[in-house]
Amino acid sequence: MVGLDALLSVIENPARRRILEALAREPHYPLQLSKELGMSQQAVMKHLRVLESYGLVKSYQEESDLGGPMRNKYYPTVNFTIVVDVGTNIFHAELTTREHEPARTQAERDQEREARAGELRERMKEIDRRLLDLQRQREELIEEKERIMDEVARLTAGLPDYQARRAMYEFISRPDLDPREIARHLSLRDEVVMRYIKEWLEE
Repeated sequence: MVGLDALLSVIENPARRRILEALAREPHYPLQLSKELGMSQQAVMKHLRVLESYGLVKSYQEESDLGGPMRNKYYPTVNFTIVVDVGTNIFHAELTTREHEPARTQAERDQEREARAGELRERMKEIDRRLLDLQRQREELIEEKERIMDEVARLTAGLPDYQARRAMYEFISRPDLDPREIARHLSLRDEVVMRYIKEWLEE
């Protein structure tokens, strides 16, 4: 899986995002994508090659339903989520991936159509409701996080040393890091960061 920066550079292109959106619904061959998205086949193939080179899509061969030669069908190979939080005194970007199921064959898709549509619809409704609840909870937590970091900014505003302000910002905003890790992150000596923290906590 590519890193966050590389992934962002690939999906910043609207045409590639539209291709991924179509492939997320079901595998497509280039002519289908060309017709659906209103692009030339040459442009579609160019974008598919980029996506394939970054490991975001793969293809398999399938017989043409019109009796023609075998054709390549493309499908996404990576499930991922990108979260970027930007606010007052907050910046956090994170990429998470999930295990991806292999592309389904036409026969498997035909069998799947026999599943109870009503049950799947109700399950999807429940998932959407829970995701909305999680989104609301997430927004509330981000707002609380912003309030905390606003307070940190006020408390550290009086520190004359820029590096001290940076160290304290990291100390509060990154509780997953111990002081030595903060020192490495800021390219400071351990004892300097430890002194900043000790002085600040004693005030």
